[in-house]
Amino acid sequence: MHARMRDTGGNMDVEMVLKNLQGDKAVHGENLSGLDFSGQDLSGADLSGCDLSGCNFRDAKLTSSDLSDCNLQKSDFRGADLSLANLYNSDLTGAKLRRANLTHANRTMAKITKWAMKGAYITGPTAYTE
Repeated sequence: MHARMRDTGGNMDVEMVLKNLQGDKAVHGENLSGLDFSGQDLSGADLSGCDLSGCNFRDAKLTSSDLSDCNLQKSDFRGADLSLANLYNSDLTGAKLRRANLTHANRTMAKITKWAMKGAYITGPTAYTE
């Protein structure tokens, strides 16, 4: 599956990110805002510290991914699998999480509201800030 690319003015595009992740390389602290990762398998990806604001992760597989310390504001995670993902200290303000699977995801210190969690599938610890 090829990702749709969008010029975001950031440092990397979707194809570059996927290539780095396939080579078992982490992508840390990059500006990836606005990219379209819909339907992509990003299981186990290390994207910690990245600006992922406004990204499209609809129906993406993010199982066991590291999204700690990320800016995830206004990103679309509808239908995404975030089970066992690390969302520690990430900002999910305005993120869309309906039908997202957050089973046993680490949401400790994540900036997220109960309202944003409405319609998400959640089990495990529920630590988050409002």
